[in-house]
Amino acid sequence: MEGPIRILLSVPGQQALNTIYGQFMADPRITVSALATTLDMLATALAQEPPEVAVVDVDLLLDKGERGILDFFSSRFGGTVAIVLLPQACAGMAGALRGLDRVRDVLVKPISPGAIVDRCHQVGLSERAARAAAPATAHAASALAQTTGAARAVAMSGTRVFAVGGGKGGSGKTTVAVNFADRLHQVGIRTLVMGFDTPDAVGVQLGLPMAPNTLNWYRRPSREGFAASLQQAKDGLDVALSPNDKVEASRIAARGPDQDGSIARLVEAARTHHPPYAAIVMDLPPTENEWSVQPLLRANTVLLICEPDVASQVNLVATVRLLTGTFDPRYQVPRDAIFAVLNRVTQEDTMTAMRMQEAVRSQLEGWAPPFVATIPADPGVRACQVDFVPPVTRRQEFAAGIDRIVDFFYSDLLGKSAAKAVGGKRRTILGVQVKLT
Repeated sequence: MEGPIRILLSVPGQQALNTIYGQFMADPRITVSALATTLDMLATALAQEPPEVAVVDVDLLLDKGERGILDFFSSRFGGTVAIVLLPQACAGMAGALRGLDRVRDVLVKPISPGAIVDRCHQVGLSERAARAAAPATAHAASALAQTTGAARAVAMSGTRVFAVGGGKGGSGKTTVAVNFADRLHQVGIRTLVMGFDTPDAVGVQLGLPMAPNTLNWYRRPSREGFAASLQQAKDGLDVALSPNDKVEASRIAARGPDQDGSIARLVEAARTHHPPYAAIVMDLPPTENEWSVQPLLRANTVLLICEPDVASQVNLVATVRLLTGTFDPRYQVPRDAIFAVLNRVTQEDTMTAMRMQEAVRSQLEGWAPPFVATIPADPGVRACQVDFVPPVTRRQEFAAGIDRIVDFFYSDLLGKSAAKAVGGKRRTILGVQVKLT
Protein backbone atom coordinates (compact mmCIF):
# COMPACT_ATOMS: atom_id res chain seq x y z
CA MET A 1 0.00 0.00 0.00
CA GLU A 2 1.36 3.42 -0.94
CA GLY A 3 0.43 6.94 0.04
CA PRO A 4 0.11 8.68 3.40
CA ILE A 5 -0.72 6.69 6.52
CA ARG A 6 -4.47 6.97 7.30
CA ILE A 7 -4.99 8.27 10.83
CA LEU A 8 -7.95 8.53 13.21
CA LEU A 9 -7.31 11.42 15.58
CA SER A 10 -9.34 11.42 18.79
CA VAL A 11 -8.83 13.91 21.62
CA PRO A 12 -11.24 15.26 24.27
CA GLY A 13 -12.96 18.40 23.00
CA GLN A 14 -12.49 21.00 20.30
CA GLN A 15 -9.83 22.97 22.16
CA ALA A 16 -7.51 19.96 22.37
CA LEU A 17 -8.21 19.19 18.71
CA ASN A 18 -7.30 22.74 17.68
CA THR A 19 -3.99 22.38 19.54
CA ILE A 20 -2.89 19.29 17.66
CA TYR A 21 -4.79 19.20 14.35
CA GLY A 22 -2.64 21.70 12.44
CA GLN A 23 0.51 19.62 12.94
CA PHE A 24 -1.24 16.55 11.54
CA MET A 25 -2.60 18.40 8.52
CA ALA A 26 0.79 19.92 7.68
CA ASP A 27 2.63 16.59 7.47
CA PRO A 28 2.43 14.91 4.02
CA ARG A 29 3.39 11.49 5.46
CA ILE A 30 -0.05 11.06 7.02
CA THR A 31 -3.65 11.90 6.28
CA VAL A 32 -6.38 12.34 8.89
CA SER A 33 -9.25 10.18 7.67
CA ALA A 34 -11.46 10.67 10.76
CA LEU A 35 -11.77 12.90 13.81
CA ALA A 36 -13.37 12.25 17.19
CA THR A 37 -13.78 14.55 20.17
CA THR A 38 -16.16 12.30 22.14
CA LEU A 39 -16.28 8.60 22.97
CA ASP A 40 -19.36 8.07 20.78
CA MET A 41 -17.61 9.70 17.81
CA LEU A 42 -14.57 7.49 18.41
CA ALA A 43 -16.64 4.29 18.48
CA THR A 44 -18.47 5.32 15.31
CA ALA A 45 -15.26 6.18 13.44
CA LEU A 46 -13.68 2.82 14.34
CA ALA A 47 -16.77 0.96 13.13
CA GLN A 48 -17.30 2.80 9.82
CA GLU A 49 -14.01 2.89 7.89
CA PRO A 50 -11.18 1.65 10.08
CA PRO A 51 -8.01 3.75 9.73
CA GLU A 52 -4.52 2.27 9.81
CA VAL A 53 -3.55 3.99 13.07
CA ALA A 54 -5.84 5.46 15.74
CA VAL A 55 -4.54 8.10 18.14
CA VAL A 56 -6.69 7.78 21.27
CA ASP A 57 -6.53 10.12 24.25
CA VAL A 58 -7.54 8.15 27.35
CA ASP A 59 -9.19 11.29 28.76
CA LEU A 60 -12.09 10.27 26.50
CA LEU A 61 -12.43 6.98 28.38
CA LEU A 62 -11.93 7.94 32.02
CA ASP A 63 -15.57 7.29 32.94
CA LYS A 64 -15.06 3.61 32.04
CA GLY A 65 -12.49 3.01 34.75
CA GLU A 66 -9.27 1.05 34.35
CA ARG A 67 -10.94 -2.26 33.48
CA GLY A 68 -13.25 -0.59 30.99
CA ILE A 69 -10.37 1.22 29.31
CA LEU A 70 -8.43 -2.02 28.85
CA ASP A 71 -11.56 -3.76 27.54
CA PHE A 72 -12.13 -0.95 25.03
CA PHE A 73 -8.65 -1.29 23.53
CA SER A 74 -8.97 -5.07 23.55
CA SER A 75 -12.30 -5.30 21.70
CA ARG A 76 -12.96 -2.26 19.50
CA PHE A 77 -9.99 -2.03 17.15
CA GLY A 78 -10.24 -4.85 14.61
CA GLY A 79 -7.48 -4.30 12.05
CA THR A 80 -6.58 -0.86 13.39
CA VAL A 81 -3.63 -0.34 15.73
CA ALA A 82 -3.59 2.28 18.47
CA ILE A 83 -1.24 4.90 19.83
CA VAL A 84 -2.50 5.76 23.31
CA LEU A 85 -2.16 9.21 24.88
CA LEU A 86 -2.18 8.68 28.62
CA PRO A 87 -2.79 11.34 31.31
CA GLN A 88 -0.16 11.58 34.03
CA ALA A 89 -2.71 10.39 36.59
CA CYS A 90 -3.08 7.12 34.63
CA ALA A 91 0.62 6.54 33.96
CA GLY A 92 0.49 3.33 35.99
CA MET A 93 -1.64 1.75 33.26
CA ALA A 94 1.08 2.11 30.61
CA GLY A 95 2.45 -1.41 31.04
CA ALA A 96 -0.96 -3.10 30.85
CA LEU A 97 -1.90 -1.07 27.77
CA ARG A 98 1.36 -1.85 25.97
CA GLY A 99 0.67 -5.55 26.47
CA LEU A 100 -2.57 -5.39 24.47
CA ASP A 101 -2.52 -6.88 21.00
CA ARG A 102 -3.60 -3.77 19.08
CA VAL A 103 -1.68 -1.16 21.08
CA ARG A 104 1.60 -0.14 19.49
CA ASP A 105 2.73 2.66 21.79
CA VAL A 106 1.71 4.53 24.92
CA LEU A 107 2.74 8.19 25.23
CA VAL A 108 2.32 9.85 28.61
CA LYS A 109 1.16 13.47 28.32
CA PRO A 110 2.29 16.16 27.91
CA ILE A 111 3.65 15.21 24.49
CA SER A 112 4.33 17.44 21.52
CA PRO A 113 2.07 17.15 18.44
CA GLY A 114 5.16 16.66 16.27
CA ALA A 115 6.21 13.65 18.34
CA ILE A 116 2.75 12.11 17.95
CA VAL A 117 2.85 12.65 14.18
CA ASP A 118 6.27 10.97 14.00
CA ARG A 119 5.01 7.94 15.93
CA CYS A 120 1.93 7.69 13.70
CA HIS A 121 4.12 7.56 10.62
CA GLN A 122 6.58 5.07 12.12
CA VAL A 123 3.87 2.75 13.42
CA GLY A 124 1.88 2.91 10.19
CA LEU A 125 4.93 2.21 8.05
CA SER A 126 5.94 -0.75 10.20
CA GLU A 127 2.42 -2.16 10.07
CA ARG A 128 2.44 -1.99 6.28
CA ALA A 129 5.75 -3.79 6.14
CA ALA A 130 4.61 -6.45 8.61
CA ARG A 131 1.35 -7.01 6.72
CA ALA A 132 3.16 -7.77 3.46
CA ALA A 133 2.45 -11.35 2.42
CA ALA A 134 5.79 -12.58 3.67
CA PRO A 135 6.52 -16.32 3.64
CA ALA A 136 7.34 -17.60 7.11
CA THR A 137 10.77 -18.91 6.10
CA ALA A 138 13.16 -19.00 3.19
CA HIS A 139 11.84 -22.47 2.36
CA ALA A 140 8.30 -21.08 2.04
CA ALA A 141 9.65 -18.37 -0.27
CA SER A 142 10.62 -21.09 -2.75
CA ALA A 143 6.97 -21.84 -3.53
CA LEU A 144 6.31 -18.17 -4.19
CA ALA A 145 9.35 -18.01 -6.46
CA GLN A 146 8.04 -20.90 -8.54
CA THR A 147 4.71 -19.11 -8.89
CA THR A 148 5.98 -15.64 -9.79
CA GLY A 149 9.27 -16.47 -11.42
CA ALA A 150 10.64 -13.11 -10.23
CA ALA A 151 13.35 -12.83 -7.58
CA ARG A 152 12.40 -9.23 -6.81
CA ALA A 153 8.78 -10.24 -6.26
CA VAL A 154 9.96 -12.78 -3.72
CA ALA A 155 12.15 -10.20 -2.04
CA MET A 156 9.40 -7.61 -1.90
CA SER A 157 6.90 -10.01 -0.40
CA GLY A 158 9.17 -11.90 1.98
CA THR A 159 11.86 -9.76 3.55
CA ARG A 160 10.87 -9.49 7.17
CA VAL A 161 13.65 -11.69 8.60
CA PHE A 162 17.13 -11.10 7.15
CA ALA A 163 20.07 -13.45 7.72
CA VAL A 164 23.30 -11.55 7.04
CA GLY A 165 26.15 -13.98 6.43
CA GLY A 166 29.24 -14.46 4.36
CA GLY A 167 30.93 -17.76 5.04
CA LYS A 168 34.16 -16.11 6.21
CA GLY A 169 35.17 -13.50 8.73
CA GLY A 170 36.48 -10.04 7.94
CA SER A 171 34.16 -9.12 5.07
CA GLY A 172 32.37 -6.38 7.03
CA LYS A 173 29.29 -8.49 7.60
CA THR A 174 28.52 -7.16 11.07
CA THR A 175 29.06 -3.56 9.92
CA VAL A 176 26.56 -4.03 7.10
CA ALA A 177 24.05 -5.79 9.36
CA VAL A 178 24.19 -3.14 12.10
CA ASN A 179 23.98 -0.20 9.72
CA PHE A 180 21.27 -1.76 7.57
CA ALA A 181 19.20 -2.31 10.71
CA ASP A 182 19.91 1.20 11.93
CA ARG A 183 18.85 2.70 8.58
CA LEU A 184 15.60 0.75 8.64
CA HIS A 185 15.01 2.14 12.12
CA GLN A 186 15.78 5.66 10.90
CA VAL A 187 13.22 5.55 8.10
CA GLY A 188 10.52 4.45 10.56
CA ILE A 189 10.45 0.66 10.16
CA ARG A 190 10.39 -1.03 13.57
CA THR A 191 13.54 -3.14 13.52
CA LEU A 192 15.44 -5.56 15.74
CA VAL A 193 19.09 -6.43 15.15
CA MET A 194 20.23 -9.77 16.60
CA GLY A 195 23.74 -11.07 17.14
CA PHE A 196 24.58 -14.78 17.11
CA ASP A 197 28.38 -14.81 17.46
CA THR A 198 30.49 -15.09 20.61
CA PRO A 199 31.80 -12.56 21.46
CA ASP A 200 29.05 -10.49 19.90
CA ALA A 201 30.44 -7.78 17.61
CA VAL A 202 27.00 -6.14 17.26
CA GLY A 203 27.17 -4.89 20.81
CA VAL A 204 30.81 -3.86 20.40
CA GLN A 205 29.98 -1.67 17.39
CA LEU A 206 27.05 -0.04 19.16
CA GLY A 207 28.95 0.53 22.41
CA LEU A 208 26.61 -1.66 24.45
CA PRO A 209 27.49 -3.74 27.52
CA MET A 210 27.66 -7.52 27.12
CA ALA A 211 24.51 -7.93 29.23
CA PRO A 212 21.58 -8.08 29.23
CA ASN A 213 21.57 -10.53 26.36
CA THR A 214 19.57 -13.48 25.05
CA LEU A 215 20.82 -15.75 27.81
CA ASN A 216 17.84 -14.35 29.72
CA TRP A 217 15.52 -15.91 27.14
CA TYR A 218 17.42 -19.21 26.88
CA ARG A 219 17.08 -19.63 30.63
CA ARG A 220 13.47 -18.47 30.66
CA PRO A 221 11.89 -18.99 27.19
CA SER A 222 8.93 -16.64 27.53
CA ARG A 223 7.79 -13.22 26.44
CA GLU A 224 9.17 -11.79 29.68
CA GLY A 225 12.47 -13.58 29.12
CA PHE A 226 12.75 -12.14 25.62
CA ALA A 227 11.93 -8.61 26.81
CA ALA A 228 14.62 -9.00 29.49
CA SER A 229 17.13 -9.89 26.74
CA LEU A 230 16.82 -6.60 24.87
CA GLN A 231 18.94 -3.50 24.92
CA GLN A 232 18.55 -0.27 22.98
CA ALA A 233 21.19 1.60 21.01
CA LYS A 234 21.53 5.34 21.59
CA ASP A 235 18.99 6.16 18.88
CA GLY A 236 16.42 3.63 20.12
CA LEU A 237 17.20 0.67 17.84
CA ASP A 238 16.33 -2.60 19.61
CA VAL A 239 19.23 -5.01 20.02
CA ALA A 240 19.38 -8.67 21.11
CA LEU A 241 22.92 -9.87 21.77
CA SER A 242 24.18 -13.45 21.93
CA PRO A 243 24.89 -15.04 25.35
CA ASN A 244 28.56 -13.96 25.10
CA ASP A 245 29.50 -17.11 27.01
CA LYS A 246 31.18 -19.91 25.07
CA VAL A 247 30.24 -22.61 27.59
CA GLU A 248 26.57 -21.61 27.62
CA ALA A 249 26.62 -21.17 23.84
CA SER A 250 27.87 -24.75 23.41
CA ARG A 251 25.07 -26.09 25.61
CA ILE A 252 22.43 -24.10 23.76
CA ALA A 253 23.74 -25.25 20.36
CA ALA A 254 23.17 -28.86 21.42
CA ARG A 255 19.41 -28.27 21.44
CA GLY A 256 17.61 -29.25 18.25
CA PRO A 257 15.72 -26.50 16.38
CA ASP A 258 12.34 -27.83 17.54
CA GLN A 259 13.29 -28.03 21.22
CA ASP A 260 12.24 -25.48 23.80
CA GLY A 261 14.98 -22.93 24.39
CA SER A 262 16.68 -23.58 21.05
CA ILE A 263 18.31 -20.98 18.81
CA ALA A 264 15.57 -21.41 16.21
CA ARG A 265 12.89 -20.90 18.85
CA LEU A 266 14.60 -17.64 19.85
CA VAL A 267 14.09 -16.33 16.30
CA GLU A 268 10.46 -17.37 16.47
CA ALA A 269 10.13 -15.52 19.79
CA ALA A 270 11.51 -12.41 18.11
CA ARG A 271 9.01 -12.75 15.28
CA THR A 272 6.06 -13.02 17.63
CA HIS A 273 7.20 -10.40 20.15
CA HIS A 274 4.78 -7.55 20.89
CA PRO A 275 4.73 -4.85 19.64
CA PRO A 276 5.78 -6.66 16.46
CA TYR A 277 8.96 -5.94 14.52
CA ALA A 278 8.55 -5.21 10.82
CA ALA A 279 12.17 -6.23 10.18
CA ILE A 280 14.61 -8.48 12.00
CA VAL A 281 18.25 -8.34 10.92
CA MET A 282 20.36 -11.27 12.13
CA ASP A 283 24.15 -11.06 12.14
CA LEU A 284 25.34 -14.65 11.71
CA PRO A 285 28.78 -15.99 12.62
CA PRO A 286 31.10 -17.10 9.78
CA THR A 287 31.16 -20.69 11.08
CA GLU A 288 29.08 -23.63 9.91
CA ASN A 289 27.44 -24.57 13.21
CA GLU A 290 24.05 -24.32 14.89
CA TRP A 291 24.55 -20.63 15.67
CA SER A 292 24.50 -19.87 11.94
CA VAL A 293 22.35 -22.71 10.61
CA GLN A 294 19.31 -22.44 12.92
CA PRO A 295 18.78 -18.68 12.44
CA LEU A 296 19.38 -19.06 8.72
CA LEU A 297 16.59 -21.58 8.41
CA ARG A 298 14.16 -19.22 10.14
CA ALA A 299 14.94 -16.34 7.76
CA ASN A 300 13.17 -15.51 4.53
CA THR A 301 16.00 -13.48 3.00
CA VAL A 302 19.75 -14.17 3.01
CA LEU A 303 22.27 -11.38 2.40
CA LEU A 304 25.77 -12.65 1.64
CA ILE A 305 28.47 -10.02 2.21
CA CYS A 306 31.63 -10.35 0.11
CA GLU A 307 34.62 -8.28 -0.98
CA PRO A 308 35.84 -7.60 -4.55
CA ASP A 309 38.55 -10.27 -4.80
CA VAL A 310 39.01 -13.79 -6.09
CA ALA A 311 39.05 -15.32 -2.62
CA SER A 312 35.59 -13.85 -1.93
CA GLN A 313 34.37 -15.12 -5.28
CA VAL A 314 35.48 -18.66 -4.45
CA ASN A 315 33.96 -18.35 -0.99
CA LEU A 316 30.66 -17.07 -2.43
CA VAL A 317 30.39 -20.12 -4.70
CA ALA A 318 31.09 -22.46 -1.77
CA THR A 319 28.58 -20.66 0.46
CA VAL A 320 25.79 -20.78 -2.12
CA ARG A 321 26.43 -24.45 -2.75
CA LEU A 322 26.27 -25.07 0.99
CA LEU A 323 23.00 -23.15 1.34
CA THR A 324 21.25 -24.79 -1.58
CA GLY A 325 22.52 -28.33 -1.49
CA THR A 326 23.95 -29.54 1.83
CA PHE A 327 21.05 -29.12 4.26
CA ASP A 328 18.10 -31.41 4.73
CA PRO A 329 15.89 -30.82 1.64
CA ARG A 330 13.02 -29.70 3.86
CA TYR A 331 15.03 -26.75 5.07
CA GLN A 332 17.47 -25.81 2.34
CA VAL A 333 17.46 -22.16 1.29
CA PRO A 334 15.98 -21.53 -2.18
CA ARG A 335 18.08 -19.60 -4.64
CA ASP A 336 15.42 -16.90 -4.95
CA ALA A 337 15.88 -15.97 -1.29
CA ILE A 338 19.65 -15.39 -1.64
CA PHE A 339 21.14 -11.98 -2.44
CA ALA A 340 24.66 -10.56 -2.30
CA VAL A 341 26.31 -7.28 -1.34
CA LEU A 342 29.76 -6.25 -2.57
CA ASN A 343 31.49 -4.45 0.27
CA ARG A 344 34.60 -2.26 0.63
CA VAL A 345 35.01 -1.45 -3.05
CA THR A 346 37.79 0.99 -4.05
CA GLN A 347 38.36 2.80 -7.33
CA GLU A 348 41.30 0.50 -8.02
CA ASP A 349 39.25 -2.69 -7.73
CA THR A 350 38.63 -4.47 -11.03
CA MET A 351 36.33 -7.14 -9.57
CA THR A 352 32.98 -5.45 -10.10
CA ALA A 353 29.67 -6.92 -9.01
CA MET A 354 28.89 -7.85 -12.62
CA ARG A 355 32.24 -9.52 -13.10
CA MET A 356 31.90 -11.47 -9.85
CA GLN A 357 28.39 -12.51 -10.77
CA GLU A 358 29.58 -13.81 -14.16
CA ALA A 359 32.39 -15.77 -12.54
CA VAL A 360 30.02 -17.29 -9.97
CA ARG A 361 27.43 -18.07 -12.67
CA SER A 362 29.99 -20.09 -14.61
CA GLN A 363 30.42 -22.38 -11.58
CA LEU A 364 26.79 -22.62 -10.47
CA GLU A 365 25.06 -23.97 -13.56
CA GLY A 366 24.36 -20.55 -15.03
CA TRP A 367 23.00 -18.92 -11.84
CA ALA A 368 24.39 -16.42 -9.38
CA PRO A 369 22.75 -14.44 -6.59
CA PRO A 370 21.84 -10.87 -7.60
CA PHE A 371 23.99 -8.14 -6.11
CA VAL A 372 21.61 -5.65 -4.51
CA ALA A 373 24.25 -3.08 -3.53
CA THR A 374 27.89 -2.07 -3.81
CA ILE A 375 29.35 -0.32 -0.76
CA PRO A 376 32.49 1.77 -1.22
CA ALA A 377 35.50 1.41 1.04
CA ASP A 378 35.65 4.29 3.51
CA PRO A 379 38.41 4.66 6.13
CA GLY A 380 36.06 6.94 8.08
CA VAL A 381 33.82 3.99 8.92
CA ARG A 382 36.30 2.66 11.45
CA ALA A 383 36.66 6.08 13.08
CA CYS A 384 32.88 6.22 13.60
CA GLN A 385 32.88 2.76 15.13
CA VAL A 386 35.64 3.70 17.56
CA ASP A 387 33.25 6.37 18.86
CA PHE A 388 30.32 3.89 18.81
CA VAL A 389 28.52 5.91 16.13
CA PRO A 390 26.80 4.03 13.26
CA PRO A 391 28.69 5.26 10.17
CA VAL A 392 25.45 5.27 8.18
CA THR A 393 24.61 8.45 10.11
CA ARG A 394 27.92 10.21 9.32
CA ARG A 395 29.61 8.86 6.17
CA GLN A 396 27.78 9.89 3.00
CA GLU A 397 29.23 7.38 0.52
CA PHE A 398 28.93 4.49 2.94
CA ALA A 399 25.35 5.54 3.73
CA ALA A 400 24.56 5.58 0.00
CA GLY A 401 25.64 1.94 -0.23
CA ILE A 402 23.48 0.92 2.75
CA ASP A 403 20.59 2.92 1.27
CA ARG A 404 20.77 0.81 -1.88
CA ILE A 405 20.01 -2.28 0.22
CA VAL A 406 17.08 -0.52 1.91
CA ASP A 407 15.78 0.73 -1.44
CA PHE A 408 15.94 -2.70 -3.05
CA PHE A 409 13.71 -4.23 -0.43
CA TYR A 410 11.61 -1.30 0.77
CA SER A 411 11.41 1.49 -1.82
CA ASP A 412 7.89 0.43 -2.87
CA LEU A 413 6.77 0.63 0.74
CA LEU A 414 8.52 3.93 1.47
CA GLY A 415 7.41 5.51 -1.81
CA LYS A 416 10.82 7.19 -2.02
CA SER A 417 14.50 6.44 -1.54
CA ALA A 418 15.86 5.82 1.94
CA ALA A 419 18.00 8.96 1.67
CA LYS A 420 14.90 11.08 1.02
CA ALA A 421 12.97 9.28 3.75
CA VAL A 422 15.69 10.19 6.25
CA GLY A 423 15.90 13.69 4.79
CA GLY A 424 19.56 14.17 5.58
CA LYS A 425 18.99 13.90 9.32
CA ARG A 426 16.54 12.20 11.63
CA ARG A 427 13.69 14.19 13.04
CA THR A 428 13.66 14.21 16.82
CA ILE A 429 11.19 11.79 18.35
CA LEU A 430 10.32 14.14 21.19
CA GLY A 431 10.14 17.85 20.46
CA VAL A 432 8.96 20.79 22.50
CA GLN A 433 6.19 19.48 24.72
CA VAL A 434 2.70 20.97 24.35
CA LYS A 435 0.14 20.07 26.96
CA LEU A 436 -3.11 18.72 25.50
CA THR A 437 -6.19 19.86 27.42
